[in-house]
Amino acid sequence: MAPDDALPSPHRPSAALGAIAAVGWPFLVLRGHHSLLDLRDDWFTIGAEWSAVLVLAAIAFLVQRHRPSHFGLRGFGWRDLGSMLLALGVMFAVVGFLSRFTARPTNIPSPRQLAALPLFPRVVLVLTAGCCEEFLYRGFLIEELRDLTGSRVLGAAVSVVAFALAHGGRYGLSSALLIPGSIGLIITLLYLWRRNLPLCMLMHATVDALSVIVVPFLVTAAGNHLPAAGV
Repeated sequence: MAPDDALPSPHRPSAALGAIAAVGWPFLVLRGHHSLLDLRDDWFTIGAEWSAVLVLAAIAFLVQRHRPSHFGLRGFGWRDLGSMLLALGVMFAVVGFLSRFTARPTNIPSPRQLAALPLFPRVVLVLTAGCCEEFLYRGFLIEELRDLTGSRVLGAAVSVVAFALAHGGRYGLSSALLIPGSIGLIITLLYLWRRNLPLCMLMHATVDALSVIVVPFLVTAAGNHLPAAGV
């Protein structure tokens, strides 16, 4: 095992505490319902996610003194991008299939409702989710659990479950959680395959940008060109 892969025993408590924090922070900080249509909720979530990342990054890089590569923080090339596009195709197919069997949660905003929000907070939300959630659930949680248990697969399984449950406030504790759960599973498999965290961040941000920015824009633009109803 390479020196950077080993976790000295004095740092095992910090790894355990960090893993617990990565899993539990949404329930301790965000708690109940977060409405995407409430800008106060949006900015609070943005601040909470970056705060969680700063705390866990301090554990990873200052306390444990890991290198960024330990968490898959490195550049990516064309093969990585090709892998991401393949993963996106699989994800859209899986989500489309599951959507036929899961009811749409009533608290998920429609594209028209999202389009009514200012663009800037939506962009910040997308970038925050892509960067912060991937560091929390894919990079940090998987690798810290791998250091603690010796199994990256176990870390990946915990990551998928934690990522899905973290969306419970938006999707409810119902079959609808299969949607974020399946997205988390596919991004996790991409991470295990390519070991490239920025690639996962890009994929996550792309998915969120499509639903929060692109689709609302297209729906609104199409609506503005429809003929007016009535006489």
